[in-house]
Amino acid sequence: MSPRRWPSWHPGRPPMSMACSCPSMAASRSACSASCRAAATRAEAMRALVLSGGIAHPFAETSAAMAGILADAGLGAEIAPAGPGLDRLDENWDLVVINALAFTMTQSEKYAPLRAAHAFSISPDRRAALRDHLAGGGGLLGLHAAAICFDDWPEWGDILGARWIWGRSGHPSPDYLEVTPLSGHGLTEGLRRFRVWDELYCDLALAGDARVLATARCREQTRPQPVLTAREGPGRVVWSGLGHDMTSFATPAHRMLLTRAIHWVLRLI
Repeated sequence: MSPRRWPSWHPGRPPMSMACSCPSMAASRSACSASCRAAATRAEAMRALVLSGGIAHPFAETSAAMAGILADAGLGAEIAPAGPGLDRLDENWDLVVINALAFTMTQSEKYAPLRAAHAFSISPDRRAALRDHLAGGGGLLGLHAAAICFDDWPEWGDILGARWIWGRSGHPSPDYLEVTPLSGHGLTEGLRRFRVWDELYCDLALAGDARVLATARCREQTRPQPVLTAREGPGRVVWSGLGHDMTSFATPAHRMLLTRAIHWVLRLI
């Protein structure tokens, strides 16, 4: 067997800790910290609701981490299960964050034992609540598996900006990803390429008006895949493909990216 060949940027081993070793991050933090502090000050009266829960991901831990990032960004944050949380969208939230895997689980019989406890179908009333939130100027930030959510709602991919397509989309095993923010947009201004241990979603369908703001690749998928999209409207929307587990959320570069996404969605940058 020939030796394993790694891309030049790949460290060739699993992470030994949750600390980020990316050499570019000190410069990125310096470039972004002033604008982030100013945005956090303006966000102090704003509120966010994190919709959480589902299978195959440590959502309790990552939603708590997301609430901490929101607090650092200046917002008050609450966490709620995805279903009941959707019934609270009339409480005038400035931002709704979806950190969940809420889907019908009808795509494969491997989900059959889990359906009774975890299958989710989004009702017409809850769909209308999300539409109304955005139409009223509220922001939406979808994380990672949000692209798989609400699979019985055809409009969801166009709202979020990205959608998992069963039979086409997939992901390699978690690995180091090389994430490349793209220039020319306020959300990614000053951000640099970084590494994060995460799960890379591949071959998703993007909304026609979704702007790709970052791509990523890994050892098994060297073709860059979109991992950050943004949509403009009465309410702004961002989808981030990152965030499979706590290793990802503990990476400073990823936390900075999420902070910038929060502030952009809320029109603070």
